[in-house]
Amino acid sequence: MGLLYNHLATLVCGVFASILTLLWPMFVELSPVYDLVFILAVPIMWFLTIVCFVAQKSADYAHGSHKPSKKSSKKPSKKLSQKIVYTADGRIAG
Repeated sequence: MGLLYNHLATLVCGVFASILTLLWPMFVELSPVYDLVFILAVPIMWFLTIVCFVAQKSADYAHGSHKPSKKSSKKPSKKLSQKIVYTADGRIAG
């Protein structure tokens, strides 16, 4: 998995949506335009946060990241000590 289990976009969107939500009451009295901007921006950012979360969960599920890792139970594979060479007609040269 990657940084923050690949939820970096979700985290950034969530932090930005939270900051917008906290700033809204401070700016609403300054101008009606700010109120309109926050009415549009805050729900859109929360929606984008939810979409990022669901999309990452879907990608994790599609690529099998939701399953527990079984790498520790597998034995390391043995590498071939001899290089196999094929001829032009597909037979093994030997």
